[in-house]
Amino acid sequence: MDRAPQKFRNVLTSAVSKWSQAMSVEQRWDFKFSLPEQPGGKLVELSFAEIEELLLNRLREARGDKKDALWQLARFYSHAKQQEPALDYLRQVLALQPDTEHKAATVLAMGQTMEQVGDYESAVRYYREAFALEPMHTPTWYFINNNLGFSLNALGRFDEGEPFCRAAIAIDGQRPNGFKNLGIALRGQGRFVEAAECFVKATQADASDARALKLLEELLEQHPELAFDFASALECCRKAVEVARERWEAVQPVRGWRKRLFLLRTRVVSWWKRLRS
Repeated sequence: MDRAPQKFRNVLTSAVSKWSQAMSVEQRWDFKFSLPEQPGGKLVELSFAEIEELLLNRLREARGDKKDALWQLARFYSHAKQQEPALDYLRQVLALQPDTEHKAATVLAMGQTMEQVGDYESAVRYYREAFALEPMHTPTWYFINNNLGFSLNALGRFDEGEPFCRAAIAIDGQRPNGFKNLGIALRGQGRFVEAAECFVKATQADASDARALKLLEELLEQHPELAFDFASALECCRKAVEVARERWEAVQPVRGWRKRLFLLRTRVVSWWKRLRS
């Protein structure tokens, strides 16, 4: 699955330049990474019960179209891995959707809900139902193919999952998940060189997602005969993931002991400046 929050993308070129110099001139090592867009205003931490009550109140207070309030509740329960209430709210959303495009997105969400609790058989059924609706919206069409391929892989049906992963890449080759899932499908069929190449491409598409790097490392450990051919690619991927992680951590909200340490440091710096002025 791909992560939902809106992101802005960056290109990591200088971070891997010293490794790139060792490669042939026709081989390019460009890496991208994504960072979550930070919310504006003051951050407030809420408990599960507080968030649930807030969303239920929004539903009770909704006037006219309640789809948005129902959708928020469905996604909340889905992420909490409470699939029964999540599916119940999604069914209510589905009944209110005006066309097949929106219905497909809702059925996709149903599949994601079952995927999150590890019920891949049910996820496949929902994804196939969404697939039959033939949505035109690019992200919806991408995730239906990608997630169907992922779930088939999880069931060990790698040859069935491969074409859906390839379709996802053809729809949007800028996302990492299609490459990662294609690599898993190829690895499951014993096509290890192609699988390794896909894991590298997935890391290049988004180095902030380290899952493909982990899969690449595991594959090369299990098949040391590939280690020499992918040595430079592995080092470049590791460096890109490291830089992306550092930049991701730099934009995270400061909480807990880090917040107290940050405030203490701020006060010390402020006191020192006043002392010197």
